[in-house]
Order: sequence, then structure tokens, then C-alpha cells
Amino acid sequence: MISVIDNQLDDYIKIEFKDNGIGIDDDRKELIFQETHMKNRYSKGMGIGLSLVAKLIEIYGGNIWVEDRISGDSTKGSNLVILIPLAKKKNVIFDE
Repeated sequence: MISVIDNQLDDYIKIEFKDNGIGIDDDRKELIFQETHMKNRYSKGMGIGLSLVAKLIEIYGGNIWVEDRISGDSTKGSNLVILIPLAKKKNVIFDE
């Protein structure tokens, strides 16, 4: 789902990725964005995917987090939420 969030200071695009998988325990929700999270697991990846995405979003002034798809029940899937600031239109004046 993609929506526009109108904040008093800035406007954001909100992108949500929902699934109905096994979910993510509350104590792991912050850890999944850390680079070292997957390096200790049995994984073919390098463990930098979500940490890289989180860093890029942070650089552009946005935010990323994961929450329960069904509020209060982490076993019913996850909702990955990304907020990215809308680009501001600049007024350009051309000299003639």
C-alpha cells in the first residue's frame, strides 16, 4: 500500500509491505535492520540487505520499521513500513 502522509513540517510517502507469514517477534524487530543480524545465521546472504536499505532511507531523511500485521499479534505476519519525504518543488527563475 502506498499513501501520502501530510505532516505539519513535511509531507511523506508511506509504503507498506504486508505479509501473512510467521511474523517477527517484538525483540527482533529492531535487530533485523542491523548489519550483523544475519551474519551469524545459516544464510547464503551477506546480512546487509535491510541494514543497507535502512541506511539509505535514513540518509534521505526517511524512516523504516516493522510492525505486526495484526496489532498485538506478532504470529500473524508483518508489516514493513517505509516513510520517505516528498521532494520539494523548487521555483526556478531563468534570467533572460
